[in-house]
Amino acid sequence: MPPSSPSPGDLFVLAVVWAAWCGLHSLLLERRLRAFLERLTHLSIPQYRLAYSVLSLMSIYPVLKYSSYLGAIFPVWLPGAWVGLQLAVWAAAVGLLMWASWDFSQGGFDLAGMKAAFDKTPERHRLITAGAYAHMRHPMHVAAFLVVWCRALHGWPDVIISLILSVYIALGTWHEEARLRHQFGEKYREYAGRVGLMPSFK
Repeated sequence: MPPSSPSPGDLFVLAVVWAAWCGLHSLLLERRLRAFLERLTHLSIPQYRLAYSVLSLMSIYPVLKYSSYLGAIFPVWLPGAWVGLQLAVWAAAVGLLMWASWDFSQGGFDLAGMKAAFDKTPERHRLITAGAYAHMRHPMHVAAFLVVWCRALHGWPDVIISLILSVYIALGTWHEEARLRHQFGEKYREYAGRVGLMPSFK
């Protein structure tokens, strides 16, 4: 049976569990560690990306189970008439995610690595500056942030989860910025100079 009111110890464990999952998720994408693991496992870059995606989905299950045990995550819907606003925001977030994913694929990127993992043709990437990326530099992260906060917050467990995920999204944005500047150099710096992190539809 879940505790009627999570203790400070329960909340601390919850924070550690989520921080550990987010930390591991980020660490496995660190450039030098990723290169080492690719050599160790003899996986290509796309195959590593696919394995990483599968591991992420498998490892978050116990995290969600413990969160649910403390009364967090479910139900996700806001009470009463607020659910209408939530549905509108979530629809916008899903639409933005699908738009950005399409643009992402047009740049030669395979988000989960599913296609490229079994295709020997080398990936050819180009900087994406059109579509959703013409209005913000990280539309997928914006969509994730909307979903993280526009859900039912049942108490401190949900607030802690949303705060940790917000930090995780922010750090992911910082990591992505560094990676793109390294990959595309001056071209990305010029793009970043005219397109902001926050949405703009001028």
